[in-house]
Amino acid sequence: MALRLSVQTQFGVPAPEAYARITNFFGTKDNIQVQVAIHYDQAAREQNLATVREDAHYISISDLKGDLIPAIYGVLKTMSQYEGATDC
Repeated sequence: MALRLSVQTQFGVPAPEAYARITNFFGTKDNIQVQVAIHYDQAAREQNLATVREDAHYISISDLKGDLIPAIYGVLKTMSQYEGATDC
């Protein structure tokens, strides 16, 4: 599971088919920190190329409903950084 979205890379180059995936999460009974790696596109991810951006977010456990990983992606899609993201 991952998200497809359009982002600007750190160099100002557009990545219209960026591929964002959760790489790690950890936390407490109240909050988790989620780390997200964003690749230029899915092919860059499959070739294990460098990321164009890496993000970390704190999510309240109370915001997670259902299965954990899909729920995390659901919360990410509500954040402005992932506006317009779709599941892939």
